[in-house]
Amino acid sequence: MNKLQKSAALAVALTLSASLVAPSFAAASAKRTASAGIVINFWSSGPTQGMTAVISQFNKMYQGKYNVVFRTFPYNNETEIVNSALAAHKGPDMLEESLTPSAPYAFEHLEMPIQPILQMGGINPNTEFPASMWHGTKVQGVHYVVPVAGLPTLFFWNKALFKKAGLNPNMPPHTQAQFVHDAQVLTNAKQGQWGYVQEPAWPNPFVYPSLLAQFGGKEANPATRKVLFDTQAGVNALTFEYNTIYKWKISPVNASANENYNLFMSGKNAMVMDGAYQYPPFLQRFGKNLGVSLLPVIGNKEANFLGQNYVWVFRNPSMTTAKERGIGLFLKFYYGHSMEIARAGILPTWEPTLKSAALKKLPAMYQESLALNSGVLNPLIPNWGTTSSTYLYQDIDLALLHKMTPVAALKDAAQKMQQEMATLLG
Repeated sequence: MNKLQKSAALAVALTLSASLVAPSFAAASAKRTASAGIVINFWSSGPTQGMTAVISQFNKMYQGKYNVVFRTFPYNNETEIVNSALAAHKGPDMLEESLTPSAPYAFEHLEMPIQPILQMGGINPNTEFPASMWHGTKVQGVHYVVPVAGLPTLFFWNKALFKKAGLNPNMPPHTQAQFVHDAQVLTNAKQGQWGYVQEPAWPNPFVYPSLLAQFGGKEANPATRKVLFDTQAGVNALTFEYNTIYKWKISPVNASANENYNLFMSGKNAMVMDGAYQYPPFLQRFGKNLGVSLLPVIGNKEANFLGQNYVWVFRNPSMTTAKERGIGLFLKFYYGHSMEIARAGILPTWEPTLKSAALKKLPAMYQESLALNSGVLNPLIPNWGTTSSTYLYQDIDLALLHKMTPVAALKDAAQKMQQEMATLLG
């Protein structure tokens, strides 16, 4: 039984058992309310920097009314952990995770619609969240998730290598032609010096969707479950990656895992396209010699893939209107204190913070915030992450290893994934 099948089976069990045990859970909730306040169980498998301090402040402010109990758990088996806990009625009220794992729960009606909860907290999602992280997150016309952290794809370059090659260290490439030109100037294959390193595998789950969107394409249509990455836009994106290795020869052939990172850190790779998680180690290594910007426009428009974390609320037997209100108040408190999260290195998703003078004083966060304007998400389709890893990125690997053409790789992956779409929930 795969993860998706487990989720479907769990949904039936939860739906049947919720009506049977609701009274006892309500009674337990009432007892907690009378003592330490209504307990809100909040679980996360994502980055938690700054979170504990914010929760502690909230609990202090609402002492005797609400008590948020925070638990972290491993990302690599989060589905099994959460499903098992939900089945035993010991699961979280709130869960923080990346976007697409929320989809199976939404289709099985195990999540609460989030907009009424936001309204209880005084949050207007249409004006107070980045549009790129709010729009496009509905399931069957309903919002179930709320963004709490963003992780855009950025462009990094070694200013010292630019200067040594006679390039302006403060002028990164902005177009495909400029990128290729600069990479060729920076490359000396005989000396193992590269302008760019295109790995067959990681970080393509960040880079390929970015390039696909730049060429005007999408991975898939969530409403119709139609796979779209094999269109001309997808072919153009993968062909660009392929050409960095075999046509322009600005990247080594068959780059090994982490080679783009390792060569960049050792001064043997001049440019990197990757998630913003690379900013801290790169900055520590290069200091003022590190350049950071939005991605070059390799295609026709600015776009970058957004890694992300969202929160959703489970339709637990113990859920009450009072608890929903408490969750709304906590979310408003969290967003209102998101500068603390930003100082801890996590990009907030709260427009008042993103537009604040305080955020502009944090160069890394400010640069990341600019990328939200052109950010794109994975399609909100159940099991998309696992399915794309199994088919799309394996075939992309083969293309970049010169074992398939870009056209053939995408066509093969699309056919396999389209067949998989028919088996998914919804």
